[in-house]
Amino acid sequence: MQRLVPVPDGPRAHPGCREGSRQARQTRQARCRKVSRNLPAPAGRALQPLLPVIHDVAREGGIRPERPIAVSSIAATFGITASPVSAAMAAMIVMFDGDGWDLPRIMAVAVPVTLLGVLVAAGVQSRVGKELGQDAEHLRRLAAGEIEAPAPAEAAPPLRPRARWSAYLFLGGTVAVVLSGLFPALRPETAKGPLSMPATIEILMMAVAALILLLCKVDAKRIPGTDVAKSGLVAVIGVFGLSWLGLSFIGANEARITGALGGVAQDHPWFFAIMLLLLSALLFSQATTTKALMPLGLALGIPAPLLIAMWPAVNGYFLLPTYGTFIAAINFDRTGTTRVGRFVVNHSFMLPGLVTTCVAVSTGFVLVQIV
Repeated sequence: MQRLVPVPDGPRAHPGCREGSRQARQTRQARCRKVSRNLPAPAGRALQPLLPVIHDVAREGGIRPERPIAVSSIAATFGITASPVSAAMAAMIVMFDGDGWDLPRIMAVAVPVTLLGVLVAAGVQSRVGKELGQDAEHLRRLAAGEIEAPAPAEAAPPLRPRARWSAYLFLGGTVAVVLSGLFPALRPETAKGPLSMPATIEILMMAVAALILLLCKVDAKRIPGTDVAKSGLVAVIGVFGLSWLGLSFIGANEARITGALGGVAQDHPWFFAIMLLLLSALLFSQATTTKALMPLGLALGIPAPLLIAMWPAVNGYFLLPTYGTFIAAINFDRTGTTRVGRFVVNHSFMLPGLVTTCVAVSTGFVLVQIV
């Protein structure tokens, strides 16, 4: 039996019924916005510095780079809904704490289902595609001289002087980013509160890059000609163009889309998971999708445990390969194995993303009955 939930400055009513539901949802959304502004959101962009490393290690080991790159990108995406410090988690706590779903209880569901989903996806992904030595695109690029064959381990050149320093500096910058996310008090104060995490990441990593240039005697003239720099510049252009296009479309049609799908979800609650998956592909944000659609699920009368179980579906922006992390992953894979197919949706991230989503949501339906 669902109990009445007290809502500040509003009537005592469950969000799924009674006249006070609309005011209750508005109050919860306002609290979500207030809390999420003060919490960092770990993003898939944290994976981007590691993509060249994943690519090179896989290629030198004769492994098709698409396999680890694709599943790593999906793991970084789903990590948002398993993080206790993300804005999406903040929104969930505010909306469901009154129903008995506090942070430890939500984490007890989100973390295991995410881990299991990624592990199953990794197992499936390990069998995707031809081996690297048999891939037609990789062989074509080798023959055309677009890429060089990986050097044998014994022929690898020695590290440049102070190369270790650069690795330690980069690691220190990464630790600083993590600590800044966990402890907002470490970030400079602005008129709107602590400095945002995207700006903090940019400042810290640019500072690390400057220190590497100054202390490690790097030849700055060679940087623009490296494969990583070229791939990164292409990815930046793609991120700005495609992300702007997607956000413009959903911004102009958000009310129309949610209204049409909401009626179907009211008749068939399981469809709400598909609704989360589809709309998150257009909203490009787990937090935005959570704050926009979870109140709708409550208003439709879907029980809170089912909404918790379906929550991993808000990671569905892998459906369209227009998110920055996926664009960067495609460009960093110089072998051409990580790609977008002729029909756009048949891209390298679709299979691991769908596997992770299906496993996480289906496992969640079972786990919410136990937790």
